[in-house]
Order: sequence, then C-alpha cells, then structure tokens
Amino acid sequence: MKLIICTADVTGVESNCLYPHQLEVTDGAGLMAAIARDHVCAVYKGNYRSSTNFVRSNCVVMDVDNDHSDDPAEWITPESLEEEYADIRFAITFSRHHMKQKEGKGPRPRMHVYFEISEYTDAEKYAALKRNIRAVYPFYDDNALDAGRFIYGSVSKQVVWHDGPDTIESLVTSDEIEVVIPEGSRNRTMFRWAVRSMKRYGNNDDSKKRFYREAEKCNPPLSDAELGKIWWSAGKYYEKIRSQPDYVSPEEYNGEAPPRWEEPIPFGRYTMAPFPIDALPEEVAAYASAVAESTQTPVDMAGTVALSMLSVCLQGKYCIRGKSDWTEPLNTYALAIAMPSERKSAVLHLMLRPLNVYETQYNQRNAARVESSKMRRRILERKQKAIEDQISKGKAEQEEADKIAQELADFEEEQPLQLYVDDITTEKLVSVISTNHGRAALISSEGGIFDTLAGIYTKNVNIDVMLKGYSGDPIRVDRIGRDSESINNPALTILLMAQPNVVSAVLGNTTFRGRGLTARFLYCMPISNVGSRRFQSDPVTDAVYQRYEQKMINLLEDEYPATPEVITLSAEAERVLVAFAEELEPKLVTDYAEMADWAGKLVGNTLRIAGLLCRADVYRSHDFLDEPEGLTVDADTMTNAIRLGRYFLNHAQAAYDMLPEDGMYKQAARILEMIAEKKLSEFDRRLAMRYCRTFKTVAEIQPVLDFLDDYGYIAQIQGKTPVTGRPPLPKYAVNPRIHEGFCPFVTRLSRGENSKV
Repeated sequence: MKLIICTADVTGVESNCLYPHQLEVTDGAGLMAAIARDHVCAVYKGNYRSSTNFVRSNCVVMDVDNDHSDDPAEWITPESLEEEYADIRFAITFSRHHMKQKEGKGPRPRMHVYFEISEYTDAEKYAALKRNIRAVYPFYDDNALDAGRFIYGSVSKQVVWHDGPDTIESLVTSDEIEVVIPEGSRNRTMFRWAVRSMKRYGNNDDSKKRFYREAEKCNPPLSDAELGKIWWSAGKYYEKIRSQPDYVSPEEYNGEAPPRWEEPIPFGRYTMAPFPIDALPEEVAAYASAVAESTQTPVDMAGTVALSMLSVCLQGKYCIRGKSDWTEPLNTYALAIAMPSERKSAVLHLMLRPLNVYETQYNQRNAARVESSKMRRRILERKQKAIEDQISKGKAEQEEADKIAQELADFEEEQPLQLYVDDITTEKLVSVISTNHGRAALISSEGGIFDTLAGIYTKNVNIDVMLKGYSGDPIRVDRIGRDSESINNPALTILLMAQPNVVSAVLGNTTFRGRGLTARFLYCMPISNVGSRRFQSDPVTDAVYQRYEQKMINLLEDEYPATPEVITLSAEAERVLVAFAEELEPKLVTDYAEMADWAGKLVGNTLRIAGLLCRADVYRSHDFLDEPEGLTVDADTMTNAIRLGRYFLNHAQAAYDMLPEDGMYKQAARILEMIAEKKLSEFDRRLAMRYCRTFKTVAEIQPVLDFLDDYGYIAQIQGKTPVTGRPPLPKYAVNPRIHEGFCPFVTRLSRGENSKV
C-alpha cells in the first residue's frame, strides 16, 4: 500500500493553504510521521489547497467522530473497521480529539481512516467517491466531503496499517450497494421511477411496494405525504399513457418479445422561447427593440433590462395584491446569461440612459440642499464637541450633552440620489439601502457580486440583504458610533449579466440554493447572434429614445408614499392568474421537480411583473390617484405578465440544466459512444462500468442508464423483479438506431457554443 500525502510547515492552522511537502507513505511509521503536521491527501497546483487546484490523489481520508451515539457499545473502533474492511487496503490514525471532550460530547474514539484508491485526476469524481462512501457508511462525518479538505496535524501514538487485495471502491461499486438518491433530485427521480414501474407492472399494490422500497434510497428521506403525492401524480400521468394508441400493456412489456423500438428522443436541445417583447409597454418595447437592432444583440437582453428598469422606478412605491392575505412588492431580480462577446455592456449602457439622466438632473437641482444638510451636521458635531469640552471644565451640565446627542441621532442627512450601484460589498449595499430610504438597485454586466456573496474575500457567506431586499423583510443596520437602525420595508432590484460558467457555479452553490437566493432570479439565456451580426445596423432614433426616457422619468417622479400603494386585480385578471397557478402546481413534482424551488416562486414573480406592467401603462403619472379604486390589473395585462413568466420558466429550465452535478448529457454521451464503439446489442451495468471507467460507483451510472432508458436509447429487458429479496442485475437492450448513425447531440444554441454536448 502506498499513500500520497502532502504536508504543511504548520500544525493546527486552519487558514493555511500551502502544503509543499509531498510524501509517499508505505508503512505505519511513515504515516505517523506525516500526520504530525497539517496535511492533505491530494496534490494541488502550486501546492495551494482548493478544489479548483486539484491535480490528483490516490488516497481518501474519512473522519470517525462517533457522535452518532453515546453508548460505547455502538462506537466504531479500529477492531470493528478491520472486521468490516478485512479485504480492503486502509490505515487508521487517531485525531487530536481522540478520547477527549469535544463540542459537548464526552470522550470517545475519534479517528482518521485513510483508504488507498485508484488515482483520480477529476476533483468532482474524487468528491463523489467520498460522498458515496459516506452514503454507504453513514458513521463517517459528512462535513468535509469536497476535494479540498485538510486534516489537522496530531500526535498519534498508534497506527493501524491494514493491507488487503482490494480498495474501498470495490465495496461502494458493488452490486450489493443501492443507489442513493440525493436531495435536489428526489421528487423527479421518484416520479420517473413510479411511471416506469406502472408501465412495466401496472398501477397496483405490487408496483406500489416497489416504489416505496425504491424511496428508501432517498437521502434525506421523503415523507409519506410527499411520496403519496408523487405516486398519485404518476398515476394520473400513467392514465394518459394508457389512453395512447401505441400503449403496451405490462403483460406485453414483460414478455419474451424484443422491445418495440422507436426513434430515440434527441437530448441536449434547448428549444428556447422567444422573448415576448410586445408584452412590455409600447414605448419600452419600441426602444428595447431598437437597442437590440443597433447593437445586433438578442432582444431578450434589452427586454429583460427594460423590465428591471421598471422595477427600479417603481420599487417601494407600489405593491400588488394577489388575494386578500397575499401581496407582493414590485422589485425583481434578473440574471441574463451570455458569453463575453455578446455586448452586454453596450445594451446595459443604452437601456440605463434615463436613470443616469434623471439622477444627474436631480442631484444638480438639489445640490444646495444636500450641502446645507452636510453643513447642519457639521454644526451639530462641533456644538457637541464644544459642550463636551465645557462639561470637562465644569461649565456645562450633562443634560445639555444628552440633548445635542439626541438631536444628532435624530438628524437625517440629505444624501445625493443614487439610483443604482455596480461593484459593491454587501455591507456597503446595506448602507446604500439605508441612506436611500430603504431602496436600492444593483446593476452590473459582470457576475463578480456572487464572489463577494460567497465570501471569496471575507470567507463569510452573506446573502441576508439579498433575501430580505427581495421580500421586504426588515434589515438591521449597525453603524459605528450610532444606535442600531432598522430598515422596515427594504426594496432591492438586482440585474446581473454573467457568463455561463459563473451561473453554473452560482446554481451549484448549496448555500445560495438552499436559502432560496437562486430561486428569486428571473433567468434569461438569449440565443447568440455572434457570427451573424451586421456592422451597418439601424441606429436608435431620437424620437424612440425620447418616448422611452419620458416614460421612465414619469415613473421615477412618482413620490414614495408612507406605505406602498396597493394595485389590485380585476375579477377577470384573478381568474387568469388562478388558472396559471393551478396549471403550474402539479408540475412542481413532475416537470419542474428538479427546480421546484424556482418554479414555486413563479406565480409570485409573475404577479410582480403584472404590477409593473399595470403601472407603466398609465400614461399620465398621477391621474389614477384621483380615482377611488386606484390601479387595477386587467385580464390583458395579466396575460402579458404570464407570457413573460412562461418565457422566464423556459429559460430557467435551461439555466438549471447548467448545474455542475447535472452533467447528464455528457455522461449519457459517454455510454452511447461506448455502445457504438463496442457494437453492443445488449449489456448490463457491470459491463458498462468496465468499459466506461469514468463511472466509479453504481450511484453515478444508474441515473444515466435510467435517463437513456427514458429517452429510448436502451430498454431494460430483465423480467419481473421479485417484491422481496435482491433483484437480479438489470440488463439493457440497445436501440438499433444507435448503430445506424442516429446522433443525439445538438448545438447548445443558448450558450453560444458550437461544440457537442
């Protein structure tokens, strides 16, 4: 056994990332010496530890803290591990907290288990192996399963060096190990599994037993209520299948006859919905179309920016009532996804012109008032200092100082108008919101703000202001030298333009998604014009711009009320919205299960869009305020809002497909290439893993085989599986069209790429 371990020059230093000393450990004594300092079990570029710098590793280290039980009889020990891994190559050392109290837990065995593995050069595959080990052996700590983990140095007085013929991979890829269905894909996976089960065995108790047995693989488990809802939805879908002319009964499906092949479904194709530019107010639509023509860019970008412009103008001034106990503010978050060459900055510059014009003119008109306010604060501060000097000499009372201190605390200094910011920290953004009476906008043609939010500079993930600024929940502001202050009804608009790789990382950030940040954005993925752009394009005319500018300035001049004005729905508009919501709801556990966090907010976002469109269509700024009923959304406006909502739904599906862990198309392509190369007409999972060595575990390959089955490239031909006992190894027949040159790969138009999936 040989373990590659890289050590640091320090011990117990969490902030250290340099591990310059590469060691080949071949025995217990060598391991004992290596672990005395902080160390890693991988080689990194420049010796700098991070997942992105991962180069290679032939060793996986897992933690055993024994926090799962306070009963010593249930603790994991070196003896029990040697018994469990009798044929496996591994070593055990004891951590610095071995048999010591830690985090409220009494003394107990705490160990590091080092497994020799085949060499990995892919960080995600390496991390996936660690996750799969944890899934199979849940007594290991799950806090550090990435490819950039380090281990604190410790003096271990004992080392267990256990040589064997196999590696841990032989256990976690064994057919004995069931696939783990992780959080984020449980609902969709179980729905698809339920439909397949019904197609093969019918909608009966036997099939249902299989469904619930499969559900045991979900980690964390789904509740009985959730599973019941999924089974019911699958049953409804199965009834539609049964009514189709080409329906194959379970009896025929499980017979000896070969599968009835149809042409496979191409995958990797995004049929991107066009942006419904005519859904926007006439002046706004005309200008956005002109900007798109002038810059030779997709109208999607200008249209999405235009919608965000309405949000900047109207946030904090209005809200919209969906029903008696539900209102939504009118601020929106939007994210346009495009490559660097897509002229994002040019589009943004042209669309933001009215904001810049209004901000400049406003600040020019109010310059004297702002300066007078600053002077007043300076006078109060000097007065405060003078009184403090008098008190120190016994010539003034403390009461006078308290009075001026209160006056300073109550003083609201007039600030220059700042309609939007670009590159900013979250702390500074809170300050901007506070000084702008609870409103702000973050607009940028780059995605660098996500690095800030992720704590790349401070190592602290801070997205509270983004979450609260969207929903209007109070934000607590702490200022140096002053009492804490609350922003009671914050309103934040966000418009960002970012490259696909940035968006992929954002959607893959578990904190961002787990806390609902990614679900708040409207996603736009325009089809690229690069390669077909004209140099001599039609410029934006003055008349078109002036109408757009006047529209935006009229909206900006709406005064901020003490509480937002309420926009209501007409009876017809309410019926249109209810129909849309009822259409969407059952699909949250089927079509949109993998993005249910986003789709669950779509009705609310659509309602916000309806409010923006409604107010923007009022031509004379304040005439409607004289009407007792105020602003009311009609059916046409709600229909236009839903058209925009459907557009963003379509593009969100494409965006969520960019998740790093979702590389289903690429993985499916590897298996199809293997089938074609080996000229297979039939195979099983073991054979597929032998030929496709990129798949290290059953948990990695099984979802891909299920995907290819669903899309008609292969078909499981195993007979009926017993309800109890271990099922036989699945076998798959290959669709002959694969060997006839059928190609599933198509260009990803939305990403501006001309490569295969």
